[in-house]
Amino acid sequence: MPMSQMLGYIMVLGVGVAVLIAGGELLVRGAVTLADRLGIKPVVIGLTVVAFGTSAPELALNFTAALRDNTGLCYGNIVGSNIANVGLVLGLCALLKPLKVATSVIRRELPLMLIATFVTMGLLILPTDSGCWSAGALTGAEGGVMLALFLVVLWMIFQGARRESQSESYEAEVRDMGAAVKRAAFAGPCVLVLVGMAGLVFGGRLSEMGASGLAQEMGISDGVIGLTIVALATSLPELVTSVIAVRRGHVDLAVGNVVGSNIFNLLFVLALTSMVHPIDVPTGGRVELAVMALLSLLLWPMSRTGGSTVSRLEGLTLLAVYAGLMVWIVMQTVAPVGVAP
Repeated sequence: MPMSQMLGYIMVLGVGVAVLIAGGELLVRGAVTLADRLGIKPVVIGLTVVAFGTSAPELALNFTAALRDNTGLCYGNIVGSNIANVGLVLGLCALLKPLKVATSVIRRELPLMLIATFVTMGLLILPTDSGCWSAGALTGAEGGVMLALFLVVLWMIFQGARRESQSESYEAEVRDMGAAVKRAAFAGPCVLVLVGMAGLVFGGRLSEMGASGLAQEMGISDGVIGLTIVALATSLPELVTSVIAVRRGHVDLAVGNVVGSNIFNLLFVLALTSMVHPIDVPTGGRVELAVMALLSLLLWPMSRTGGSTVSRLEGLTLLAVYAGLMVWIVMQTVAPVGVAP
């Protein structure tokens, strides 16, 4: 295959990812503006609207890939994105500044993320219809169970935030905003949301085309491409959002954004994808599942010790786990090269 064609696939992938990121940014801005004008509490925005917005690239890419039966890319994108969110995003943020984790996140959202992680793992590694434990798949029915759990999780987050918002200052703020909401112009934010969604759909299609073509030309599985290049690229919104939050002193929002995004990725994005097409666990996929679970488990004690703060050393640990997995994936990919059949 000519080098020009491979470069063409790289360009398509790059443009697709750029459109994904731009679309996600527009969607987040529009959604956050609408939520703010409706008087929704910031912590709820971070855990729901922003988390959904930063997970939108994964949703767009997975949906288009599933329609084309490219389940290896779907699997690698979600699992790889969740690994990157904790290992890379929170690891880098903790290196910039120790992350003080909000009590509500420790008490409610982190346990919910762990539940989502292990429920997904359990469903993915269940034996297939043939009873073989060496392979697994996430079926549409199992995806429906995950979506039901997602609705329960959302209800718990909103109920918890509602109880915590029963303060005079917040109630006064909502009352003051009441009249303003009636006068507020919603056309601008709505346009941002619509344009952002269109960008996500278009970018998802381009990214899937570029990633699949590149994987085929390089002799690399779609799952590996999804776990590395695509997962890292679609995690950029989480990285940018979290770094900005840390630089502005809102370090708890960095953790909330990642935790919320991981929940959305598993219980919403992966669940919806499986209802379009069953998601098979690729060869070596259980290793990535184990690393995803390990990082999630590490975050639990890290956020509860040292004054509920993820320290720089702990951030370095998260980064080391992420880097170790990337090295392992690369070694597994290049190992067959030059080996006699």
